[in-house]
Amino acid sequence: MTTSSTPKQSNTNRKLVERHTASAKPRLHNEAARRRAAQRQRQKVLQRMRPFESLLPDIPSGARVPLPRIELGPLWRTLTSRLLWIVIGVAAVIGGLTAWVSLDERWYVYREDVHFNGLNYLDAEELWVLSDIDGWQIFWIDGDEVRRRLLQNPYVADARVYISPLVTKITADVTEVRPVALWVTDAGVRWLRDDGLALEPRGATPPGLLEILDAPADATLPGAAKGAAIDPAVLHSAQALANRMPGVAPLRYNALVGLNFRLPGSPYWVYWGDDENVEKKLENLAAAETLLARGEAQGSVIDVRFERPYIK
Repeated sequence: MTTSSTPKQSNTNRKLVERHTASAKPRLHNEAARRRAAQRQRQKVLQRMRPFESLLPDIPSGARVPLPRIELGPLWRTLTSRLLWIVIGVAAVIGGLTAWVSLDERWYVYREDVHFNGLNYLDAEELWVLSDIDGWQIFWIDGDEVRRRLLQNPYVADARVYISPLVTKITADVTEVRPVALWVTDAGVRWLRDDGLALEPRGATPPGLLEILDAPADATLPGAAKGAAIDPAVLHSAQALANRMPGVAPLRYNALVGLNFRLPGSPYWVYWGDDENVEKKLENLAAAETLLARGEAQGSVIDVRFERPYIK
């Protein structure tokens, strides 16, 4: 059976073919335009890369760049090494101990953990403040540094610091200053340390100390505040004299003649001076006494500060 198309159907088919052909022409035109645009974009990219490629070393065309070869054998042997895991375990233990010591309060020092021995007139609280270790971790405390701080107190002659880390305890054996002489001035009586430093008396003053009477404090160490420290040369000269002639105390001092005193058992006054040339001065004093006893010289003052004695 043969199918025949009507004039109406033929017109319809013709219109569809024409519409398809009309729509295909713009599509083909658009695709060609896109290809040309893509070609121009690739050319621009290549032009930009040429300067960069000129900086790279020459590589033959078509040559393959070998990639680095990774050997996993040594890495695997390291990961399976017993020594490695031992080291990791030790490091973990040390890290845990460090964290424990850093965080646990028992390793930190407070007032009740510090003890001061040998105190008679000093106050433990002032030494505690001076030590400056409140809240410090016990393992970070340096005993020598604590001792240095304690010695900043002029009444501390020496200190020995003992640290017990495992029980978090610090003990300081303190030696208090004991005066070697007394300096009597218009400002009052001062204790004298062996280095000449003058201190306000604290506690009971030891009996029998050498006294140096110096009302205007003329024997003050040059450069020091008035009455803050005696010249060590004056102090040591007075000590040497008192040791050889115990009966001469008290000694006096003035700016003109230095140390001076009345000769025990006689009406004579002695100008002793400042320096420690004790033997020479004692020789001059003995010679002067001999001259006075023989009547070969007269006077009331014996000056032994020079090479030969002077009687006036």
